Amino acid sequence: MGFLFPLGLVFLILAIPIILFYLLKLRREEMTVSSNILWRKVLQDRQANAPWQKLQKNWLMFLQLLLLLILAAVLSQPFFESQATATGNIIVLLDSSATMQATDVSPNRFSKARQEVSNLIDQMGNSDKMTLVLMRSFPEVVATASSNKAELRNALDKAKVTNEAINAKGAITLAATNADRTPGTTVIVVSNGGFTRAEGLPPLRAKVRYIKIGESDNNQAITGLRLRESGVAPQLFIGLSNYAEIPAKATLQVTVDGKVFNTREVDIGANDKFDLTLTDLPSTTKVVNATIKPISGTQDFLAVDNQAWTVRNAGDPQKVLLVTTGNSFLSTLLTRMTNYKVSKIDPSEYEALKNKSDYNIFIFDEFAPDQLPFGAGVWLIGPNNSPFLPVTGSSKEPVVGRLEQNDPILRYTDLSSIEIAEAKQFEMPGWAHIVAAAGDGTPLIIAGERQGQRIAALSFNLHNSNLALNISWPILMVNTLGWLQPQGAVDAVSEAAPGEPVSFVVGSSNEQISVTAPGNGAQILKVINNVASFTDTSQTGVYQVTRRLDTVSATPSGGNTTTRPRVVTESFVVNLFSDTVSNIKPLEDLGLQGTNSGVQNNATVKTEREFWQPLALVALILLMLEWFIFYKGKITIFSRKKSSSGKTV
Repeated sequence: MGFLFPLGLVFLILAIPIILFYLLKLRREEMTVSSNILWRKVLQDRQANAPWQKLQKNWLMFLQLLLLLILAAVLSQPFFESQATATGNIIVLLDSSATMQATDVSPNRFSKARQEVSNLIDQMGNSDKMTLVLMRSFPEVVATASSNKAELRNALDKAKVTNEAINAKGAITLAATNADRTPGTTVIVVSNGGFTRAEGLPPLRAKVRYIKIGESDNNQAITGLRLRESGVAPQLFIGLSNYAEIPAKATLQVTVDGKVFNTREVDIGANDKFDLTLTDLPSTTKVVNATIKPISGTQDFLAVDNQAWTVRNAGDPQKVLLVTTGNSFLSTLLTRMTNYKVSKIDPSEYEALKNKSDYNIFIFDEFAPDQLPFGAGVWLIGPNNSPFLPVTGSSKEPVVGRLEQNDPILRYTDLSSIEIAEAKQFEMPGWAHIVAAAGDGTPLIIAGERQGQRIAALSFNLHNSNLALNISWPILMVNTLGWLQPQGAVDAVSEAAPGEPVSFVVGSSNEQISVTAPGNGAQILKVINNVASFTDTSQTGVYQVTRRLDTVSATPSGGNTTTRPRVVTESFVVNLFSDTVSNIKPLEDLGLQGTNSGVQNNATVKTEREFWQPLALVALILLMLEWFIFYKGKITIFSRKKSSSGKTV
């Protein structure tokens, strides 16, 4: 224990005048009485000539001295040493992603994490400042550099767990920027640490401390659900994963348009995947739901990833132009996809084609024009050298080494077993990012936007690989075509992740778009620059999109002209397909690049905690007690005077 301001004890010198006041002789009150003959001896003052008297026992004096002692201690700012996880500038990264809904700790991981953060707030000293950031699909700052514990607790109470995946890079970058501005910063991560399995996290020039939340890895999840066209009846692809280190059993139920279509038990190996394709779905299929439930003996601590949806929209087909000398892998599959109207021409015919603006998507197979068509989506497969994508060489028998599995083009695909005889090496353009690459760094799939136009490219042709013979090929094709569609078009299978905004292109000022979320009412979207955006995708499930298009005039037999709005209804789904979320196994060490990244949750430092507030409360109570005793004494004297018959002196 010590004092931050020891000079405050100097105020104890005021005890001297307090004691002197009680040493002064009391001054008698003069009163007129009829006779004092009987009182002479009592009233004799043996110290009549001295101003002082013997110090008497007086409770008021003791209370005043005690009050002075406490006030002097308060002014001296007393403190005691205690253990804290961090001091100074503290940044707390609280994981609020869907993985924190896991119930392997009671009642769930997020409640446990909030309790840990509450303990951190309790440990703060008066000079400490805390910034509280929620890690979700975007970093949300709920309290900034605050030393006010009540404010921090209020922000913590309002924090909610979400259904979203975690944007670790955004949160770590935010913390790194803050730490760069304030040397000596401590970053405390409250999470299961699974997000550090992602690559490309920035280093932190700060002390990094980790509070691990969670105990178990037992979780099974639906990791893929996709409808694909196959003649008259669609097919359904289902992907399941078991993230536990022991085998699991589950009941899989598939519902088509509200009716149970298939129910079966599935066995999934430890840390393994299970893929299933269901055929002969009803030709009228619109909405498909898949649900898994653990069978007795199997533990599943995360429920949010046990259900998924997919929809089959019946919108206008997209017009696709296939420019190829002949590729059965492309043309055969495209003709079976009912949501696309495909035309095919030879590369020699392309330049002379006059109606290029009629097409939504262009597929160039082993060919690249000197100038890309304006506005439409473009897919280049094994292209030759071109001004916008220069070819610098080739790579023999490249092996797939890097996959961006969270990229929409690679959803539900597994390209790890793909064999490629030769791939072209590009001069990587600034508008593109790598979706898949070989172990030597050769880009195999790239994608990006160039002047508002979406472009994807395969660096190898299909005949030089076994990709077209792999089960992932039709899924990759559907993913790529869906991504290339004009922004705002609802694909045959339109999907978003929780927290991901969805945008729609509005073709006319008279058009109105509304979205109905699961369990909620319709929300009319605001249109800005011909684009309407919907951001409230926090819930998983099916979202209905209603477009009220331009009115259509009609002239009945009476000659009067009437107008009717044309209403088009489509749907999209929000699913949680995230390895980072579903792999709930807590990590023992974050492995972040910090000044002491190995420090765990039991690491503490000494801090000085002031405790003048309870002393100030005691002082207030003593002051009220002193007033009460003094007031009670005055009342007693007054009552005596009032009851006297002239004899009291």
